[in-house]
Amino acid sequence: MTPGYRCTATVEVHADTWDAAKTIASPRDNLLWTSDTILQCLIEDVDHDFHAAFLRTGARETSDVFLCWQDGVPDQALADLDCCLDRRDPMDIGCTIFRYHPGLCEWRYIDPPHVAATAQADQLLKELGLSPPT
Repeated sequence: MTPGYRCTATVEVHADTWDAAKTIASPRDNLLWTSDTILQCLIEDVDHDFHAAFLRTGARETSDVFLCWQDGVPDQALADLDCCLDRRDPMDIGCTIFRYHPGLCEWRYIDPPHVAATAQADQLLKELGLSPPT
């Protein structure tokens, strides 16, 4: 099977979207938030109606809040969606994309090589306390 690649669409999170996301209640004591303000779509690079990226833990134990957007449309939406949780095998961590997402589960595809290499370089710079070049 030829590996799929992650969608390359990105978006900057609007301030009002951050504010709206903060108002969503959750049963979890510790919310996990994305650490980025520029988010990349989590879906495989196949046709999909909208892009989606993890923003924070959800309002239910089985959900996450996703930032959703469309190419060329300035509006952003928040969606509290159940996570897919399909697993490669019973011991693996489940897919964290939303349930019934188009394309493959995240553990079945790879980032385009240049995106993966850039992400790894940025992570190394972050760990060393340096800033990525601008």
